Amino acid sequence: MDKKEFEEIYKKYAPMLYRTAYRMMKNDADALDIVQEAFIRIYNGIDGFRKQSDIRTWMYRIVMNLCYDHFRRRKKVAFVSEQDFFDSDSNKSTFATDSINEFDDLENQRRQNLQKALEYLTLRQKTVFNLRIYEELSYEEIAKIMKIKIGTAKATFFQAVEKLKIIMKEMEKK
Repeated sequence: MDKKEFEEIYKKYAPMLYRTAYRMMKNDADALDIVQEAFIRIYNGIDGFRKQSDIRTWMYRIVMNLCYDHFRRRKKVAFVSEQDFFDSDSNKSTFATDSINEFDDLENQRRQNLQKALEYLTLRQKTVFNLRIYEELSYEEIAKIMKIKIGTAKATFFQAVEKLKIIMKEMEKK
């Protein structure tokens, strides 16, 4: 692979891989380190890529493995929502009314509750939830990335959603 081809792959996939790493790591520096290491591995392994799956699936798998390695070293797992990527001031309208501000406060509280609730999921549940909701991957893609059966991916997602519903209801009561 020549330099220009690799640059095209980097430009196309780096933002997607960064989002995944950031949600997993909840830390910009760690996410950047993981993406950098992933692209080193991608560059070194691209000639050996067997094309039995989509290149995107292969790259996700590399990032997920690097995140798992990091977790094993640190024993810490965290996810963040896409809203954390946006500056809260840029989302505010200059003509917002009090009712809109109250709605924003409620939405922010729900996002915070979701982040807290995600901490109660297992690593597998968090990973499947992240890939399905935020990365909008199919169950087949998730199964390939995680090296599990499609039925297991579906069941794990269902379990995660059910667990989140229960936790979120409890949080809203408080």
